[in-house]
Amino acid sequence: MKKLLLYCMLIVTLTTCKKAPLEEFFFLVSVGNVEVIDKYNLAARLKQNPNSTLYKALPNKKVKIVSIVYNTLDPKGQPILASGAIFYPVADIDYERLGTILALHYTYGADYEVPSQKMAVTEGLFSLFGYIVVAPDYIGYGASRDKVHPYYDVGSTGQAAADMLLAAKEYFASISRKVAHKVTVMGYSQGGQASLAFLKFAETTPLYQDAFIIDQVFAGGGAYDLIKSYDTFVAKDYSSQPVTIPLLILGMNYGDSLDLDLSQMFAEPLLSHYEDWILSKKYTTDEVSAMMGETKLTKIMAPQAFDTNNPNTKKFRGALWNNSLIVYGKIKDWKPRAKVTLLHATKDTIVPYENTESAYEAFLMSGCDVKKVDIPGKDHKEAGQDFYTYVMLHLLV
Repeated sequence: MKKLLLYCMLIVTLTTCKKAPLEEFFFLVSVGNVEVIDKYNLAARLKQNPNSTLYKALPNKKVKIVSIVYNTLDPKGQPILASGAIFYPVADIDYERLGTILALHYTYGADYEVPSQKMAVTEGLFSLFGYIVVAPDYIGYGASRDKVHPYYDVGSTGQAAADMLLAAKEYFASISRKVAHKVTVMGYSQGGQASLAFLKFAETTPLYQDAFIIDQVFAGGGAYDLIKSYDTFVAKDYSSQPVTIPLLILGMNYGDSLDLDLSQMFAEPLLSHYEDWILSKKYTTDEVSAMMGETKLTKIMAPQAFDTNNPNTKKFRGALWNNSLIVYGKIKDWKPRAKVTLLHATKDTIVPYENTESAYEAFLMSGCDVKKVDIPGKDHKEAGQDFYTYVMLHLLV
């Protein structure tokens, strides 16, 4: 009851016109690195060509990047520190005019890649136009790097994203700035799933329902039906980014407290090296996939992992079902109220295109405001640029 009262008082404080700086915090724990950079330095950090058509079109304004640590809950509902980065214009503008972008990043393997460590994320480019961009690291990176990343865990993903937004509101209140309730959510690949996970959490969790006005969601290339995605990989015996399979198994194992026998899930050499390759968070996903040296699931996984009657495998598949937003073409326990735009590459070999087809049909049948945009003829990675370009064009019209 005390926590509920404090939370309600916080929401009132952050939405009033009080100009005195906030000095007591519920979510925000600390402010770390603070940097001011321009679009060319941001492009360099993102390893993008600053002379490309896209980057030439960006306004050359300076943005401030601030890393923060904040309070949230782990998949078991226990308090944990998480982190992320906030991007906003240096110019003293009205931050309420455009609103806030919640930026949920695609899959990273190395800790140094996440927003609070790299002080860069593709969605941060929108701050050049005047948006505040809030980018959580996800649990398992940054301040919580000692934990396993609960990859695709729907509940903790939504919770950590919502709490990062509230921590960002506290940060701006601490410098006597008020930010808009209006939030645009966007993310590609894992970020696509995370965007809808946040939407579900924010729309269905009573304490958070009045904290935001979610204007719209852009979800690109996400895995929304985990059962169907996994079974597609098994049927094809192929993934062009095989690291996602052990990431999913380890993430479900931690997120749903499965206590899996990993010797019945991983074949060698993955079984002997997953702690270094994946849990250490020293390597990028491309580096881990290269070290795995295989794209065939039958070479990566133990034979028992394909036996759907195996008790160990049953636990894993149960977790996939629990964390799916769409199952067998139907929405689970939730109907989105915000406008949703789904984008997906039609030739995707990392996240099956069927995810977006199923999600679109399920949302449409439920009467949701949903739109599907195909990115024709492209695979997952090359379609990422199309996703960000599409969102930029539609937000800035």
